[in-house]
Order: sequence, then C-alpha cells, then structure tokens
Amino acid sequence: MNALHPLARLRTKYVAPPISRILIHRGTAGDAVGVSEYGDRIRGILAEKAHLVVDVCSDGANWAAPSATVAQGTFMRRFERLDLNGVDEVVECFRGNCGDAEKYAGTGEKGITSRMGRNDGSLGDVLSQGAYTALDRVLQLSPEEVINQLSEIGLTGRGGAHFPVAQKWQFARTHSDQQKILVVNAEEGEPGVFKDRHMLEGDPHRLIEGILIAHHSVGFESVYIYVNGQAKQARLSLEKALLDAAQAGITSGECWERNFQLTINVRSGAGGYVCGEESVILNSIEGKRPIPRYKPPFATDVGLFGKPTVINNVETLCAVTTLFDNPPLRTKLVSLSGDVPRAGLYEVPVDGAMTWAGMIANSGRNPQEIKALLVGGPSGEFIHFQQFDDVLEMSKLGAGGIVVLNSAADIQHITNSLAAYNKRESCGECTPCREGSERLANLLENVQGNKKKIYELVEIMTESSLCQLGGMAGRPVLSALEQFKQEFGNS
Repeated sequence: MNALHPLARLRTKYVAPPISRILIHRGTAGDAVGVSEYGDRIRGILAEKAHLVVDVCSDGANWAAPSATVAQGTFMRRFERLDLNGVDEVVECFRGNCGDAEKYAGTGEKGITSRMGRNDGSLGDVLSQGAYTALDRVLQLSPEEVINQLSEIGLTGRGGAHFPVAQKWQFARTHSDQQKILVVNAEEGEPGVFKDRHMLEGDPHRLIEGILIAHHSVGFESVYIYVNGQAKQARLSLEKALLDAAQAGITSGECWERNFQLTINVRSGAGGYVCGEESVILNSIEGKRPIPRYKPPFATDVGLFGKPTVINNVETLCAVTTLFDNPPLRTKLVSLSGDVPRAGLYEVPVDGAMTWAGMIANSGRNPQEIKALLVGGPSGEFIHFQQFDDVLEMSKLGAGGIVVLNSAADIQHITNSLAAYNKRESCGECTPCREGSERLANLLENVQGNKKKIYELVEIMTESSLCQLGGMAGRPVLSALEQFKQEFGNS
C-alpha cells in the first residue's frame, strides 16, 4: 500500500499492539462475575510480561465468563470459567504449552462481531484488524454507487422491521434542499435483547464507520446516538472511540483531506420499553414526553427537530461496513438466553443452511429437550418444537432476542406474563393500547370463555394502536393460543 494512503498514515501513527497477548474479557458480562480478579492473578504470575495482559470486552460468550483468551496472531484459544478452572492453563498456553495448537488456529473471524472481544479499544488495535477499510473504499464512490451496492446485496434493517437500507437512505436523499439528521437507535429496551450494547462495548468503531458511510451516502447535518440509559459501559466505550476517531481526523474527514461537516451527539435513553419506538426516540431527544408520534408525516420527511431524519439501529449500521464482502454477509445477531448452557451473543447465518435446531445445538442444548422458543419478547411469537427443522430467516428473527424454553415451561404463564408486561409498559397515549393491554391481560385469565373476545381485541389493538407496542402486543398471545391449544384447555 502507498505510504501516503490515508489508512497507511493512520496505521503508521497508531501502531498495532503486540501480536502475542492474553485478553481478559471484561465489559458488562465479565465485570458482573469479577473477571478482573483473574486478570490480576495472571499479571502477577507473568510479572515482566504483565503488560501483555490486556482488558477487552466480551466476545459474546457470556456463558464462559469469567474468561480469558490467549491470542497469538490467528491463534485464539479461549479459557472458560476461570472461577472453576483457575488461571494456570492460561499462563502455560501463553508460554507455549497449549496442547493441540492447530485446533485453535484459523484464518481469522468474519462478520460484524469479528473484532469483538479481540481488541483493547485502542485505535491502533482496531485499525490493525481492518477498521475503516470499508469507509476508505466508499469514499472513492459516489453516493449513488454506494446506495446501489447496498441495494444489490439486499441489506435490510436489523431492528425488527427489516426495511431495505438502500430504500430508506434513498428516501432521505430526495430532500436534497434540506438539512438531514441521522438517529442511531441504541435504546434496545426489549427484555432479553443485548446485542447492540455488546457491539458498543466491544467494537464501537464499527458503528462509527457505518455512520460515516451513511453520511457519505445521504449527507447529514448531524447524528444523534440514542443509548439505553442503563448501558453505561456501552456509552463510555462509545464516547472514548468517538474521541479517538476525532483526534485522528476520522470523524471530521481530515484524514482523507475532506471536510465531513458532521456533528455526532450521544444521548441517554429515558428508559422504558416504548423508548425503543422510533418516534418516541425523536420526542425524547427533543426533551418532550416520550410518547409516539402520529404518522404521517414519517421521519424521513419530518423527523427530529422537524428535519428529514433517517433512523437506523446499531446492528444495521455495523452491517453496512460489510457491503464489500464477497460473498455478501448473510448473518443476524441473536441474543440467546433461557434454558441453554451457553447463553450469550451469537452471529448466526441466515443463508438457508442453519435451522432452529442447529442454533439450539450450538448453544449446548439438545433440541429434543426444548418445547419452544420465544422470539422477539413481548412483541414476538413462539416457535413450536415441530418447527425446529425450519431454516432461520431474517424476517423471523425480529430484533434478535430468543429465549429457549424447556419441556417443563408453562406457556400459559409465560403468555400471561408477556401481556402483563405490555400492560405495564404502555405509555397510555392511545386508547387501543392503554385500555386494550389491560383488557387483554384480564381476558387471559379465562381463555376458553373469552377466546372470541381475545381475537377481536387483538385485531383492534393491531389495527388501531399508535405504535407497535400496542400493535404487536397480541402477537405472542395469538401465537401461543394457536400453537399450544392444549395448555389453555382448562383456563
């Protein structure tokens, strides 16, 4: 590569870390189980090489915490449950005694989680692992060429609706005579969903790169990143990355001898399930009551502060950085929890090969022991065990929250709990949701006597609610009633 190339200059200035290191997986998951204690033990044993023991975030394997990884080039060996297994094996592996070393050697990970848990948060580290390479290529193309490329690979939003990214961006571009705003939805208020905060903790530079690609494609006046108010570590990691990128001339465009003229702001969410709804985010940022807005007008026409606004979630913008991958990336981030030995964050293929059963098996559970999956939480649906041989589809995965329910799971109780949750979380702005969610919870106390009323009420809520909290509140209820009829027989 030419020494004058912008990325070459950056990589020269921000030197990559040593190739041989021990990575201590901290972040929210690791800190919750006291992993720093084991990092301190390893540093004490290695003494003069203690500087090669570095803190990183979770690699998504929350089930393995407290954990550490010995990294030597493409060699990556993770040591799990240090509280049960100690640190001696970690130290011996780092010193060269790793047993079957070929088992852990590879050509490097791919996908949007490829750097997660493998970088120390420094700009030099992520640059050495490919950060901002896609942006560099994008800047050599016109905005139209970038949008056409996104359209060709069929990239869709990852927030649940799966709307084509290229189409949304093209809508905003039609307002060529107005200043436009990008809002990044990192609220992630759904129970059981934690993918976006993992991305912000583990690789915030990928989000920043996606934002800058979006800016080149659409042309924004400013960006507002709306982070869940409880995701404090995610916000800290994001703000550090933004500062580092600014000092390096990345977010300003100076690195490429350009002037992006873009202001990036970070805001904390107001809290509550409804705050993940797009128009609620706009009101919250403006300092108004966090309630949904009536549509039309839509945000791409009249959004934040009355300006045309594009709203993308974190995973969507991270996925944008893969637009030059060949073959195109066909994966979805999944927050897997429930009755599985290996709960955590997974990047699963949705290319027609992986099935529900395969995903369950990868998490360490025999699919035959599982009654159902709850996909999408309070707005989701149940996947019956008879469907486990179906292949994963992007549209079926919603926002990516999946709870595994074993054979003893009480589907009726879970359904009632979901209805009660939606009742509590209703903002009360519209009658169909405010009154309907309470009525639905009451009707579920006697399903057999109220089945017709339940279906009629769900139809009203679906068609008339102001936002999707009410509009989709009946989805898990109908899913349960239709797939687990026998469990509601005596209710």
